[in-house]
Amino acid sequence: MESTKRLKWGIMGPGIVASNMANALIESPNNQLSAVASKTQSKAKAFAEKFGVKNAYSYQEIVNDSEIDIIYVATIHNFHFKNAKYALEHGKHVLIEKPFTVNADEARELVRIAGEKNLFLMEAMWIRFIPSVLKLKERVVNGDIGEVKQINISYGSIVGPVYEERLKTLSLAGGVTLDMGIYAISFVCYLLGEIPTDIKSMSRFSDTGVDEIADYMFRFPSGCLVNICTSYNLKMRSEAILYGTRGYIEFPEFSAGPGFTINIHEGTNKVEESVYIPGNNHVNRFIYQVEEVTRCIRAGETESRIIPLHESISIMKVIDEMRKDWDFVYPFE
Repeated sequence: MESTKRLKWGIMGPGIVASNMANALIESPNNQLSAVASKTQSKAKAFAEKFGVKNAYSYQEIVNDSEIDIIYVATIHNFHFKNAKYALEHGKHVLIEKPFTVNADEARELVRIAGEKNLFLMEAMWIRFIPSVLKLKERVVNGDIGEVKQINISYGSIVGPVYEERLKTLSLAGGVTLDMGIYAISFVCYLLGEIPTDIKSMSRFSDTGVDEIADYMFRFPSGCLVNICTSYNLKMRSEAILYGTRGYIEFPEFSAGPGFTINIHEGTNKVEESVYIPGNNHVNRFIYQVEEVTRCIRAGETESRIIPLHESISIMKVIDEMRKDWDFVYPFE
């Protein structure tokens, strides 16, 4: 596409997450939200009216619109694979809201199709793109706290009624791991630049049959140990703490942290210096991944270096392994 042409977007699934994306696209001068599609026409029309979108479509209509460059799949988890596959098969670039798919087999198939058709494909893991996390990654790579040997993450909340059906329903690929835990897993893989090799985990299931609470313990190739605890039904401290040989970093508010504090010591228990690093994140956290998608497509790139496709597949494999240990299979798999 021409480097100055505005990228025309379509959205599949006009829900809460799609509203954040719509606002991000409206704020971006290089992009235009041109269509929204839903299985329920009234929902598509209401969304279109709210955000000033020209076209309220069915799924068939949105993939057949020749003006649409890219489709953002914001449907419920269990439909991600089907909807993304449909868009790719009709020649559209695709951005898929996390989780990329429900399992690694689905992920590999989407990557295969995108590769055959030379189309851009990416998981919408917005946490990897916000300035505070990019700065955190830079500090880790630069060795500000020495060798990172341990990371602890706590990330949980009591979800409101608007999210309950999606999170608690087995047939909709509910559960905390695919909805919240995946943020923390992707976060540590990004910071360390690795995929865990040793994987241990435990979960507690709700009365609807999905994982309500989950704890993960990983060992990475570098030797770093990671502990993650997450829940959709407990009010938990939201934070990540990275421990290194020369200090530790506190990243509060985890997924949307506005900044972090670096605490430096010289191999003793005395903190010599504490420095706060602001991230200056935009209020709409989706805007940064939108800019990355635009950059990639304009450059003719079919995946992002910040969240490459092999990582999305590998992270789904990690979750598959944990679910296998829990004997947790979705009814449609």
